[in-house]
Amino acid sequence: MKFIIKFILVIFFVSCSDKQISLEQYAKYPVKFAQKKITHPTNDFSVFIPKDWNWEVQENEYMDELILGLGAGSKQHANGFSDMILIEKLKSAKESGFLKYEYEDWLNGMKKNLGAKGIVESGVSNFMNQNTYFIHSKYNNEDVGQVETAHLFIESGEKGIFYMLTASVSQKKELDKKMASLVQCLKTFESLTENKNNAQHNL
Repeated sequence: MKFIIKFILVIFFVSCSDKQISLEQYAKYPVKFAQKKITHPTNDFSVFIPKDWNWEVQENEYMDELILGLGAGSKQHANGFSDMILIEKLKSAKESGFLKYEYEDWLNGMKKNLGAKGIVESGVSNFMNQNTYFIHSKYNNEDVGQVETAHLFIESGEKGIFYMLTASVSQKKELDKKMASLVQCLKTFESLTENKNNAQHNL
């Protein structure tokens, strides 16, 4: 499964949609779904995903900055697109202020490709119980229906290294429920490396 490739391809064939629900609202949206916990084989992080999804470790053949990652996805819809969650641990090109730099660089690239109207909301919040930069975008596509995506940028606890969490859904029906379930999955993300570092520091 090449989740990142499918996501990039969709971005270049979309136009904007008017309906807007914030990530904070999705986090509180009343939706029930079966989940399972998965952990990266290196034990760097864990996250819950929908129970019937498949997942695989992501290789760094497309991104030199990628340290490690995993992608999880649903079965393909009739439109040929899969809902997905992508967790990437990345090395920044900067050492100081790197999280803001990486967020702004990604945001500027999305605005260039999608136009400013494609961005529902962006900025910094306490969404993940820590300072988190986020980009929330939404589009309408004739072939695959509505496409909605969230990117979260989180510090890893290691100098110059951060996590980017991505959730993307595409469906002509019940898009809000599906996006809510994935946002709620992202909120279960836990950096196990950071926990280990904190434990060692407290010894």
